[in-house]
Amino acid sequence: MRLPHLLFSVLWLVPVALQIAIALVMLWRGLARAFPLFFSYTVLVPARDLIHLLFPYPGNRYSFVFWWGDALAILLSLGVIFEVLWQVFRPYPFLRFVFKLFWIAAGVATASALTLLPTGPRGADRVLESIMLMERSARVLQLGLLIFLISFMSRLGLTWYHYAVGVAAGFGIYSALDLALLEFRGLVHSVSDTTFALLSSGAYNLAVVVWASYILKTRPETPVDSLPSSDLGYWNDTLTEHMDRWHRR
Repeated sequence: MRLPHLLFSVLWLVPVALQIAIALVMLWRGLARAFPLFFSYTVLVPARDLIHLLFPYPGNRYSFVFWWGDALAILLSLGVIFEVLWQVFRPYPFLRFVFKLFWIAAGVATASALTLLPTGPRGADRVLESIMLMERSARVLQLGLLIFLISFMSRLGLTWYHYAVGVAAGFGIYSALDLALLEFRGLVHSVSDTTFALLSSGAYNLAVVVWASYILKTRPETPVDSLPSSDLGYWNDTLTEHMDRWHRR
């Protein structure tokens, strides 16, 4: 077995196994209800890769499953951006309102962009070009989401242990590496297709490892031995405020 083929096999098998484990743990811990789109994405990608085994490569059925599965995965990954933002903004009433306005504006902008697409090649070529353009746009937005969360993490009360940060970190790291590879390949034309595919697959493996480190890791609760001395009235007001926020969700 040649080394590139062995590497492709390993880089294909690792994310499939990890994402199946991530999906099962999300169901067990109830995270699928908090992140339904990310859960759907986690189920879709390994399912698509396993379905590929049923069809010969290259072939029309293989291409159909690959491209339309890729299009659906891109749509879900775009939805995950809004899902992460909702998890981050949900504790803040004003930010929830801004998020809803942003969601409406994004829907209107998407519909307008689809109607204004220039007339290009018909048939499969235009579909493939649209999917690749949508994928590139998704990568830019995912990288922007990670930069936004890192920039405003302290102001939003987030930590690196937050599940939303982990989801965004996985997509953001993969997007940054994928965009860098595309630019590097455009500048250095001597990069072979095999090398590019291996590096791109390795970047996605890194993203899956990031997700697995967040989802699969057990988080034991640390018992509190004693509370710091403080004004009991202040504690009561703070707990009441948090309870009111919890009931409003």
